[in-house]
Amino acid sequence: MMNQPRYALACLFTLMLTGCSQAPVIPPPGYLLPGATAVGVHPLTVEVRLAGYLDQGGIVYQLSNSELHIARQHRWAEPLGRQLERALHAALSEQALSGENRLVVSLSQFQGVQVDSGDLAIIQGVWQFSEAGKTSQQGKIDWQAPVPADGYAALVETLDQGWQDTARNIVSALGH
Repeated sequence: MMNQPRYALACLFTLMLTGCSQAPVIPPPGYLLPGATAVGVHPLTVEVRLAGYLDQGGIVYQLSNSELHIARQHRWAEPLGRQLERALHAALSEQALSGENRLVVSLSQFQGVQVDSGDLAIIQGVWQFSEAGKTSQQGKIDWQAPVPADGYAALVETLDQGWQDTARNIVSALGH
């Protein structure tokens, strides 16, 4: 009978040590587009609409024509649409546009794509600029570039470059 309390105490001690020996879980990084950290104040209304799969928080990699991987560990630090809108505001902040103007950008792709020659960053969609409620201009977005290194950080940097190029192209097309 004396061995049962010792056995129970030894089991309890072992369980406590096992619980203490596990390393703390470090949360994965959250990613921000560097261009979205700029602040631009502009009366223009900017709206970015994302395809449903892009608006789920995880960074997207396209593995084949029909297969997408939405990362669970590598996520946007804040909603992607907000980051893209803020970056557009910063790019448009020096343009002479009135407050009644509206820019709507609809993105069908904003992701990495695996291809045989290496990873690509791709941005595709359309934009529409309206003045005082009437449509004045619209255009397509079709940008891609190779991702220069492995990893999500390199993909985010490349997508940011693409978004800045896209913003410059829109500004140029508006001719303001």
